[in-house]
Amino acid sequence: MNMVELVILLAGATMAVASLIIWFAVRRHRRLATAPDSNPGLILPSTPSAVSPAMMGALLDGKAGVRDLMLSVVDLAVRGYIRLKPLGTNSPSGWVIQRTDKPARGLTDFETTLLAAPADAGSAITLGSLFTGSNDTVTKSLSELAAGVARAGWFSGDALAPQHRASWSASGGLVILVGLVAAVAALVAGFSANIWSGLIGAALMVVSGLLLISLAILRPSITAQGDLTRRQVQAHREWLQELQPHDIAPETATELFAANIVAALAFGLEGQFAEVFDTAIARHRNWGGQLGIDTNWLETPPATLVGRVKLLDQLIEDATALADRAGLAG
Repeated sequence: MNMVELVILLAGATMAVASLIIWFAVRRHRRLATAPDSNPGLILPSTPSAVSPAMMGALLDGKAGVRDLMLSVVDLAVRGYIRLKPLGTNSPSGWVIQRTDKPARGLTDFETTLLAAPADAGSAITLGSLFTGSNDTVTKSLSELAAGVARAGWFSGDALAPQHRASWSASGGLVILVGLVAAVAALVAGFSANIWSGLIGAALMVVSGLLLISLAILRPSITAQGDLTRRQVQAHREWLQELQPHDIAPETATELFAANIVAALAFGLEGQFAEVFDTAIARHRNWGGQLGIDTNWLETPPATLVGRVKLLDQLIEDATALADRAGLAG
């Protein structure tokens, strides 16, 4: 074993031990994080959610992304702050978001940022303009969303913060790069000596880098408060799954639909949810009655609620495609 191989082997072993210590320390810190005293908001199965739909998505999958922000855009529309208009084109940019005259009060930071894009009452922007290089609305909203989830205390530490995920990824990538360089050096040195000791050291470096990167990938540990809120969110999901047409009364139908459509989108139950309402509408029509669902926040909507929900799905898919093109987390 020559000097180069010895240095690579010792460096690899040292990095491996250090990475293991860091990995276990960070995971232990996340597990031991305590829940806050305040309640960030509960979800009751049959009532509107007090948890923002965007935060609901982050709670369920442990990360904040563009899809979560678009759930918030739909929620802002349902609550009367904006109107959504599909332009009928095949382009992902083919949506217009128009501000209404409803005052922006009592909103979260990321909701306020999203609402500021079409700043004044009556002003409008296209979906594509949110993802242009000169517009930082989405980037700022994602950071504010991650900060909001951190303040809610659902996850230990600040593992959702993009800058911390990026730091672990960058550190791991650097260690892997060093390991690859060491492997090349070991191969060169190996022409005149035993090659395996150097390659083992380089492999240990690569494994060390992967361990560090995993800290950015692994889902953060959930706190006691987060577990409680998530179970209430799941109870809301179960309630939506069990909703039947006979549960929908004409006098509260619009309110019930508006209170739960964004949650249904977050849970992936929007198609089933809309079908239940369409069935209730058809039954009332057959009985000589009338049941209507007002979605005036969605311009030129299809006749059926299933068709309207498909439009909302398309909006979210279009935004995700635009985010991918812009290199944003989706």
